[in-house]
Amino acid sequence: MGIRVGAVFAKAVQTAVVRVFAILTSFLVTILATRGLGAEQAGYFLLGFTLVTALSTFLRLGLDNVLVRAFGADGMSKEPLNTFAYALRWAAVVACAAGVLGCVFSSAIALHVFGKPEFADALFWMMLALPLVVLFNLCSFAFQGLHRVVAATWFQQLGAGFVFVLLFALVWWQQPSWLSSGNAALLFFVAALLVSVMAVVLWMRQKESSIPALGGKWKNAELWESSSNLWAAASMSLLVQWSGVLIAGALIASSELAHLSAAQRTANITSFVLMVVNMAVAPRYARLWKEQKLDELRQLARISTRAMIAMVLPVVAIMLVFPGFILGLFGEGFEQGALLLSIMAIGQFINVATGSVGYLLNMSGHEKDMRRVTMFAGPLTIILAFVLTSEFGAVGAAAATAIGVSVQNLGALAMVKRRLGFWPIG
Repeated sequence: MGIRVGAVFAKAVQTAVVRVFAILTSFLVTILATRGLGAEQAGYFLLGFTLVTALSTFLRLGLDNVLVRAFGADGMSKEPLNTFAYALRWAAVVACAAGVLGCVFSSAIALHVFGKPEFADALFWMMLALPLVVLFNLCSFAFQGLHRVVAATWFQQLGAGFVFVLLFALVWWQQPSWLSSGNAALLFFVAALLVSVMAVVLWMRQKESSIPALGGKWKNAELWESSSNLWAAASMSLLVQWSGVLIAGALIASSELAHLSAAQRTANITSFVLMVVNMAVAPRYARLWKEQKLDELRQLARISTRAMIAMVLPVVAIMLVFPGFILGLFGEGFEQGALLLSIMAIGQFINVATGSVGYLLNMSGHEKDMRRVTMFAGPLTIILAFVLTSEFGAVGAAAATAIGVSVQNLGALAMVKRRLGFWPIG
């Protein structure tokens, strides 16, 4: 086990370095948007950014965890490559259809769903970028299963944001008057296009790799059964994470929405530790479960969770002590969101402190249990978001998100104990 822990630690350190850049890039995206566009225009852009993030997760059809498990257990062999082929075919169809519909009806959606007609331009370009985001994210999960953590992190979190920051900063320096929420979304589309090309090129350079033709086989009942359970869980987790912001987008002013988005994206920094560890341990969970090395699985889960708690405590403490100062970095008036940041930071701490419970269930074939947990937490979060946002505005949306995240992770923690026989935080 010592060799395995050492290997995991080395991967985690490697991942952490890249993830630091990913977190800083995500932070820069929000800061540049709020400072370069102003609170109102930034609110439209960040709403579009949140929407494409949420939809890209939904339109991956639960195949991301399937890819991690397949490549993590069997490497670059025939079966995982076939799974990847099906994943690309299925996701390409639904993502392209959703993207086209979003572009065609962007004005109607902006007006009648969000009540913000000025949101139409940003929504159009974000919907055009949607299939590209789905493509490079699927590639990222395949790379994650192959333990290529740098490539996985680049295409999952860092790449599009990094390229967008470069493009936005260049335009802000040369032609600041050109910037608007719609044009910022156009820059994001260009960034997504460039990163998608990079993902395809890097994948093709691997030995025995290929990009399957869309004309291949489409039916795979066994794969669909597995992915559909994961899809349901991912969709509900998606609602837990983002429904507060999306519902608030239809109920509160754009400037207040910018404060909420800034607070949530800042609070999500705390989940950086969880993402780093998941990137390294998820494929190993799949392999240890397949080999039925349950003692090693339990030890790896507990060591990982303890390390995550130790690393995240200082970050949460800073957010709770200096929330106004941190949000003030986004521009004048953003310090008003201090309470939003405190609420969301507490929810994200619970997310990290419970450990990699979602991956433990999904990588061990207990995706139905994860689905049951999220089927409760997702609708609960939506109800809370509508009720609390209507009553308390952005503070209510933040509280709904924090409660939903906490309920989901505590429920998954109980399922890990029930199915695998141990507490990850033990």
